[in-house]
Amino acid sequence: MKSELQIRTLRDSKAERSAGFSLLEIMVAMVIFLIVTGAIFGLLQVGRVDKSRSSTRTDMLKNARVAVHLIGRDALNAGLGFHRIGGIVPDDFISTRFGNPVDVDNNKDLLPSIIGGNNRLTNNLLTNPDDKTDTMVFAFRDVDFNNGDSIELLSVTNPTGDPATPRVKTKLSNGAANASNFDLYLLESTTSQIAVMATATNKINEIDFKAGDPLGLNLPLNGTGKNSSLLRACATADDENCTTYSFASLKRFFLVSYKIKPDGTLVRITYGNNRNRPANEQIVEQPLAYNVQNMQLKYLLENGTVTENPAAGADGIAGTADDDPRQFNQVRQITVNLTVLSTEIDEMTRRPEEVTLSATFSTRNLEYDAG
Repeated sequence: MKSELQIRTLRDSKAERSAGFSLLEIMVAMVIFLIVTGAIFGLLQVGRVDKSRSSTRTDMLKNARVAVHLIGRDALNAGLGFHRIGGIVPDDFISTRFGNPVDVDNNKDLLPSIIGGNNRLTNNLLTNPDDKTDTMVFAFRDVDFNNGDSIELLSVTNPTGDPATPRVKTKLSNGAANASNFDLYLLESTTSQIAVMATATNKINEIDFKAGDPLGLNLPLNGTGKNSSLLRACATADDENCTTYSFASLKRFFLVSYKIKPDGTLVRITYGNNRNRPANEQIVEQPLAYNVQNMQLKYLLENGTVTENPAAGADGIAGTADDDPRQFNQVRQITVNLTVLSTEIDEMTRRPEEVTLSATFSTRNLEYDAG
């Protein structure tokens, strides 16, 4: 029989052998550790990607919101102090300057407070080559110019030896003191409302509107037909295509437009009024947002109709005989849909993230003449 000492020694030896881990136990533990670690890493990776996407989305929305804010500001101002119908401009001025379809008539164009271009431009970010982006134009009075007063006019003449250039004279001896070269003006009288650009001023009481200005607004005083300036003084009571200077005045106004360039840059363009700049710098582009894929506009009219082109007429096609640009004066709300792409590839979808921002603005100043 084994002694008590032998039994205790054998028992202690077995306890020592059973105190370690078997190979199977170690392998199971390692597998469990790898599974838990992998799960934690996956969660951290998802969190990192979500944070990156959130940051990218924030940057995209920041640029888009700034752009939409500026569009909304100009939409709210559209028509402020401008003529309730619009200003008369040379034939095809709208198509030449803003890219809208050419009208079918040979009459002078109308420049309303809002001009929309439906599906006018393409860019490199559009996946479908048939898709095109919208454009828009706004006009409104500079209410701060000349202390808020219009410049009252006395008559029109022309510089010595230059019968083509209209030179208007102001009623006040210092009426042209605040005028400057390349200012945009709306000349209003009982017979007409004409959009023109100042080309020279003596800063006393004379302002010239010579043809060949940077925007192509002015026409020669001695022109004929559609190429004649409406600044010509009316000779008789029943004279047409002229201005009655007994009740004539000038308002300085702003003209701005928005469009997406081929590289996806949304720009705000200002026309004229760029003082202390030469003639070739009177059309200035201000970049607002980059990687803009699309801009689509919808208009709510006074009668409740929602349309993408108020001027298209009954056939709904721009550039046909039934077009009526005066219908833009019936716009009461503008809805802007702006689609922006991220500059980075999304790690989950493997394509640029797309964000669409939508905003609606009231055009409270249309058909309201503030004087």
